[in-house]
Amino acid sequence: MIRQVKLLKENTLIILLIMVLFYSLSVTVYSQDKIITKINDTIDCKITKITRNTIYFDMFTRGVKTAGSLPLSNVVNYTISATGNTEKPESFIRNSFERLRLGISGGAGYLLASSEKAEEYLASQGLESSKAKSYYRNMKTGWNANADLTFMITPDFGAGFKYKFFYTSGSVEGFFDPQDGVHLLYTTYGERIFVNYYAPMVYYQQFLNAAETYRVTTAYSFGLTAYRNEAEYLNGYVLLTGKNFGTDASIGLEYFITDNLSVGGELSAFYSMLRKVKISDGTNSQTMELEKENYENLSRLELSIGIRFYFWNK
Repeated sequence: MIRQVKLLKENTLIILLIMVLFYSLSVTVYSQDKIITKINDTIDCKITKITRNTIYFDMFTRGVKTAGSLPLSNVVNYTISATGNTEKPESFIRNSFERLRLGISGGAGYLLASSEKAEEYLASQGLESSKAKSYYRNMKTGWNANADLTFMITPDFGAGFKYKFFYTSGSVEGFFDPQDGVHLLYTTYGERIFVNYYAPMVYYQQFLNAAETYRVTTAYSFGLTAYRNEAEYLNGYVLLTGKNFGTDASIGLEYFITDNLSVGGELSAFYSMLRKVKISDGTNSQTMELEKENYENLSRLELSIGIRFYFWNK
């Protein structure tokens, strides 16, 4: 009888130990971490990794595991159940974000200036009107390349420097009158136009979704425009150059591939007007003041695509 009581006590102790162990395992298995977002959502999950910009987690729904992630900028707080601590990421304390943005892009540009007077001038030199119109229609379209470097003062606003380059060229063959009253020459008329733009810039950016994968950007700059036109006419070459102020405004959309790399497109409007040009034939040169109706209008619309790099998380 005493032995049976002793065995019963031992069995009861084993059962209690098994129950405690089972309870501990249950707590370990089913205990969850928590993430609190800026829109006051609470995500019950298992946090797997925290990087400089992103928090990664697993969610369990009816035994099915789903992996997810959130930008740290969208997280107010999180709790790690294994430690029982509630803490903010170090980046929150420092209010960190990428301070440097480098953008590189290229695309097409379309000159907005009217070519009516230029067409009339070529026609007055003996070229067929249809050829003059076709020539300037082709000259309106060119290629552009852009680069900008921005220092972000806040997560949304920054200031930096912008560089833009535009190139267009064309040529036409036909009969031209050298205005000597005797000859009519069949020759080539052509131009190669280069426009460089250097300017300080103000910049604004804003994410469009909670996951911070899409961002809209706007920029405005005001700076120096440099114009160069290498013209060929009557078997001779003439170089026209000029400088003036210009301005550029743009709006863009980016998609983030990683935290530090995005691809995107940009639409921009550029404005600049030359009031005087320097003309050189290689031997002689002169500066010509242009009449108002003959100002060289370099204004254009541009559409470009490119990549952006983000650095220096501080």
